[in-house]
Amino acid sequence: LKPVHTVEEILLLRSRFPDSIRLFCVEHAQNILGGAVMYLTAKTAHVQYTASSSAGREIGALDMLFFDLMARFRDRPYFDFGISNEGDGRGLNLGLIEYKEGFGARTVTHDHYELACGVP
Repeated sequence: LKPVHTVEEILLLRSRFPDSIRLFCVEHAQNILGGAVMYLTAKTAHVQYTASSSAGREIGALDMLFFDLMARFRDRPYFDFGISNEGDGRGLNLGLIEYKEGFGARTVTHDHYELACGVP
């Protein structure tokens, strides 16, 4: 999938909001097995990017990380796993939403409207 932000943009955002954008990793023997970039506000812990190595997938590194993050940020009313759609929101990735629901997540849909402005 194509990331929303470039690495340069993430680093710029991180420099401007050092307490709001954080990287969390699962490591073993100095090897990163999985990780997640989190965007944090007073009300929401939002998962923006995740990745895991093949060794991390074998042991469920992201599962372990998500359970830790949900506990770590339980003071916030919302833990947001991010979108689960494909094709610019035209389809739902059923495997991904099922994975997230395994942690107790629920789906919220958003309607989008386009307002024509200006001269017809």
